[in-house]
Amino acid sequence: MKGKISELARLKGVGEILAARLAEAGIDTFEKVVAAGEVGLRKIRGLNPRMIPSILSQASELVGEAAKSREKKVEELKSRAAALKEQVQAIALSVRDRFKGEIAGKSGRNVEKEILKAVTSLEKVEAKLVKRVKRAGKGLAKAEKRLAGLVDSGLTGVGKGLKKARKSLKRI
Repeated sequence: MKGKISELARLKGVGEILAARLAEAGIDTFEKVVAAGEVGLRKIRGLNPRMIPSILSQASELVGEAAKSREKKVEELKSRAAALKEQVQAIALSVRDRFKGEIAGKSGRNVEKEILKAVTSLEKVEAKLVKRVKRAGKGLAKAEKRLAGLVDSGLTGVGKGLKKARKSLKRI
């Protein structure tokens, strides 16, 4: 509650007491301030009617900035997901070159399956990025960390690392 009050207090003309009154009325975000409009804000006790247009314009600007910031994060996460996909493909080529004889065996087939699953998981993550920005950022960071150590691993190590990276992506 205090975080919401201090957030609303960023508006010029809204102090802590007025922010608390807004929060009590259910207007606890900038989006809700804009949605309430002039009519909804007039119902708040202690709010100067001459300040309402200013408060509404400030709140709408802050909502716009938040939307731009979110779009920027989504674009950054999309580029990170694309880079991870390229990294998985590079690992696949590396495995093919380093383990020519072993790739025909059971562990080689398992690694190939994990590579395909990892690429599929990355495609699913790209589809969910808009809705789950924060969780996607955390999952992609974990997957990047897991994949970074696979360059020098053996065939089974690569398979296990891909599986762990895929599981971190699956939680998104």
